[in-house]
Amino acid sequence: MIIRRCSQGHRIRIYRNTTPSVTRTKKYSDGSTETLTYPSSYNYFVEVGDSVAKKTNSFKTAEEFYNAECAKKHDDPHGRMIIGGHHMIGGIATAQSDYPTSDNTKSEIQAFYDMRNVGYSTGASKAVLLSKIKVNDFTGTKTLENK
Repeated sequence: MIIRRCSQGHRIRIYRNTTPSVTRTKKYSDGSTETLTYPSSYNYFVEVGDSVAKKTNSFKTAEEFYNAECAKKHDDPHGRMIIGGHHMIGGIATAQSDYPTSDNTKSEIQAFYDMRNVGYSTGASKAVLLSKIKVNDFTGTKTLENK
C-alpha cells in the first residue's frame, strides 16, 4: 500500500508492507509495465526508480530516507504538495518556481512538459515552447496553455 509518493512526479514512494513476498505487476494502456516485489519482512519500504532502496520497521526511518531521496531530485525535500503553493499540471504538483524560463535549455523545457504530459511539437523552438507559459499581468502568476 502506497503511503506517500513524490508530488513532483519522480518515482519515489513509501509503502506499507501489507503483503510480504508478493510480486505485483501493473500494466498501463501505453503497453508499459511496472513490477514491484514486496519484501519478505519489514513493515515499510521505500521504492526509488524501479527498485526497493530501503527496508525498515520504522516509519520515521522510511520517511527520512524518502525525504533524502526527494531532496536529490528537486528543491522541495519532503515531496509533498503545498496547498496554495502548488497547482496540478498533468497530475504533477507544480510551484511557480518550477516553470522553465529563458535560462533553461530546450531539452529542460521539453522535460518539464513531458513530465506533465503537455503536448508540443518536437521541432518547436525554445521561444515557441516558452510561449505556452502565460503570465498574469496583474499578479505575475504563471499558468500553462495546453493546446
